[in-house]
Amino acid sequence: MSETGIIILDPINFEYNKDIIKSDSFAILDAVVATMNGNPDILLIEVQGHTDERGDDNYNLELSDRRAHAVVRYLTEHGVDAKRLSAQGYGETQPKNTAHTEKAWAENRRVEFIILKREGS
Repeated sequence: MSETGIIILDPINFEYNKDIIKSDSFAILDAVVATMNGNPDILLIEVQGHTDERGDDNYNLELSDRRAHAVVRYLTEHGVDAKRLSAQGYGETQPKNTAHTEKAWAENRRVEFIILKREGS
């Protein structure tokens, strides 16, 4: 965890072109649940969905939003208070890597957990 968000070391994986979370990502999400529940001073996290640049802009935006909402559903189903979570898809608008390569596309397909509000701030 950092001051601005919950850092995950591995990506959250989804089924191709779907918002279904793959089971290999459950342990990562369970760690996010534990972090949230162990830090009640975190009042609001934005779960951000991001895609790579390939495909239709509107489709990518909608897919990233569905994926962010799927992560929020998982977190709430596993004990995080829904009032502490918001979901937002950003599609391909915020790339981490602007190269046009498989490596860059893989980096840009991601979920991030950004702290929007902490107790006392």
